[in-house]
Amino acid sequence: MKKILLIIEDDLVLARMYQTLLQNHGFDAKTAADGEAGLKAALKIHPDLILLDIRMPKMDGMTVMHNLREDKWGKTAPIIILTNLDLTDERLTRVVKDQPSYYLIKANNSPEQVLEKVTEILT
Repeated sequence: MKKILLIIEDDLVLARMYQTLLQNHGFDAKTAADGEAGLKAALKIHPDLILLDIRMPKMDGMTVMHNLREDKWGKTAPIIILTNLDLTDERLTRVVKDQPSYYLIKANNSPEQVLEKVTEILT
């Protein structure tokens, strides 16, 4: 059975690129274009892993992650934060509290490196 991934990313070009890459490597990759839609999708489909952007319309990634951690299923859902925010950004101080599985800076990680991290988490 294919592992289900949810990509919550408002940059449609990036979302499609990750979706195609992951599908080409045997994953069932779904997308959501904003935080609100992403939270609803995550709570409905219970993906095996979530790739989550921070800066998004309707609901930012920090709020999505916090709301997921309030849910019985979401408490332990694996989440990779994908963002271009610097680790020193004040908004990221809350990341530690909600315990993402990993934090990757988009500009510093190629799509192949993201794929490696996804594979590492799911195998």
